[in-house]
Order: sequence, then structure tokens, then C-alpha cells
Amino acid sequence: MRVYEIGDYSKGLSLHIVDRPDPVPGYGEVVMKVRATGLNARDLSIMEGTLSTRIMPHTRVPLSDNAGDVLAVGPGVTRVKVGDRVTMTHYWQWLDGCWNVSMAQEDFAATRDGFLAEQVVVPADALIKLPESMSYEDGSTLQSAGLTAWNAVVEAGQVRPSDTVLTLGTGGVSVFGLQWAKMLGARVIVTSSSDEKLERMKALGADLTVNYRKNPQWSSEVLELTSGLGANVILNNVGMQEMENCLLSAASNGRVMYIGANPVVHGEGVAEPAVLTRLANLIIKDLTIKGIIVGSRRMFEDLIQAMTTNNITPVIDRVYEFDNFLDAIPYMKSGGKLGKIVVRVQ
Repeated sequence: MRVYEIGDYSKGLSLHIVDRPDPVPGYGEVVMKVRATGLNARDLSIMEGTLSTRIMPHTRVPLSDNAGDVLAVGPGVTRVKVGDRVTMTHYWQWLDGCWNVSMAQEDFAATRDGFLAEQVVVPADALIKLPESMSYEDGSTLQSAGLTAWNAVVEAGQVRPSDTVLTLGTGGVSVFGLQWAKMLGARVIVTSSSDEKLERMKALGADLTVNYRKNPQWSSEVLELTSGLGANVILNNVGMQEMENCLLSAASNGRVMYIGANPVVHGEGVAEPAVLTRLANLIIKDLTIKGIIVGSRRMFEDLIQAMTTNNITPVIDRVYEFDNFLDAIPYMKSGGKLGKIVVRVQ
């Protein structure tokens, strides 16, 4: 089978295709024939060797999004069978309940090989069946951006129809956040530096938009749009440099979901050493700031059921073929995309 390895990132991006023996499943494992995967901000960090303090082996296979078929099953597997259309999250040990940081020790594409490969061995317990009505390309957009937004809006955010949701930017998490919030009947405000992208977000259902390039102190515009009340739930997909604007934009008892740990486009703002320079906003508004880390298998199952019930389809910006994957990286870095980038493997 063919896989991409990250190579020696100390010399710059050196991703390349190599041949490996076809994998064999062990007890409780299956071989997934990967049909599609996708590119996220964290994947860029892994391929460039900048993900936290982890040192990746040069032979690591990147990309954590995935959709495919069960090609072979190992002993003891009853959850799925050969031929099933499946997907899974990259933190496969988080099946339900609360997150525990120990689960990060098993992380596809980071602590073990990811899905930019023709075949991957995965634990059967982590797998979720894809509905027949969902394409592999659509299914491969959900594991990181879709599930993270689901956790932020539905699970942790507890968004209600009377709420206003604010999401920063127009990447995968923001687009999914818009879709989940509108599914729940909430009003949605979107920020972007591009009026063209904001118009496209309106076409997807956004109620109000703010161009942060034209107004760097965009929190004042958010307050104006909400008659001074602010947003109830805020998805910060950008990073700490925008946390003060998020706090200023928040309504009383608001919930700020911090997601932006891996920026795609660098150099558009530098985080201040004292990140929360207006703690008064945090205290006087009784706000909650919560870190969001993807979601569990149970959340993922709920997400897929909601998509089927509500006829929601992911927003895919571009699809690249496996052999042309390297072309996807500069486009991702350009900041020109809206929604998800997908890689068709086979």
C-alpha cells in the first residue's frame, strides 16, 4: 500500500509517498480501506513539526480526518464487519463521558499513524458506521472540524433558539458551527476579513456579519448588532490574540469556547503577554471560558444522526486527489478556503 510520510521537517516540508506492506489487524482491530481524508490546521502543525512540544518520527503518516470501508477484521471484532462504511475520531479512546487528558496518548496522526494512506489499522471500538446517503468525501470532513463545532455549540455551549452565536472566521469549525447553531434555531454572527466570504456565509444562513479587517475592534460592532447585549456563545477559532474582543463581545453569562490553538495563517496578529487584559469583563459578566477538544464517539454518533435527520451537508471547498495532496497545503495556508479541504484517497 502507499502512504505519505512527513519526512525530515527540520529541512522544511518534506512530505513524500512511500510503499509499505499491507497491514494485518490484531485482536479487536480492523483494517480500514481509506477512501477520503482531510486537511486541518493541526495537520499543518504536525507536518511542520510545530504541534505543541511533540517530536514526530519522520515516518509518521499525517491527517486525522477519515472515511472508508472495513477491509479486514481481527479476532474478537463484533462491532463492524467487512464491507461496512465507517469513520472514527482521532482520540479513539474517548467513547463517552468526560474527557481525560490521558486519552491524548492515543492520537491518530500525532502519537500514531494517521489516514493519509491507502490502509490503516484501527480499533474496532472506535468505529462509527456512515449512513449510505453520506459520501466518503462528506464523511471525512466531520472528525475534527464538525465534531469540535458540535461539542462547542451543542454539548458544551448548550445553544438555545433564543441565543446569539458568534463564530470567528470562515474555516471548517466556523462553517459547521454556523450549521449546528442554525439547526438549533439560534441567530449567528460571523466575522471575516473578506466581504466575499461573508456574503457566502450569509448564503449558508448567517444572520449578521462583521469584517474585522475594516474594524479591528470588532467587538464594538458585535455589541451594536445585538443592541448592546452581546453574544451568548462565542467560538474563538483564531487564538488568544482575539480573546479580549471575545470577552468584550460576550453577553452576560456568555460562554466563550476556545478552539484556536493552531492558526493556519500566521502574522495577522500577535498575542499580548498578558492575554486577558480586561479581567473585569470576565468577572462582571460572569463568563465561562472553556477549552474544546473535539468530542467523544457518542457525540459523533449524535452528530451524524442530526445531519441525516436535518438533511445537513458539509461545505467542501476543494477536493484533491491522493497523488496531488501537496497542492492542498499552499491553498490551505493562503487562507482562501471556506469550509473544508478533502483528499480523495481511492
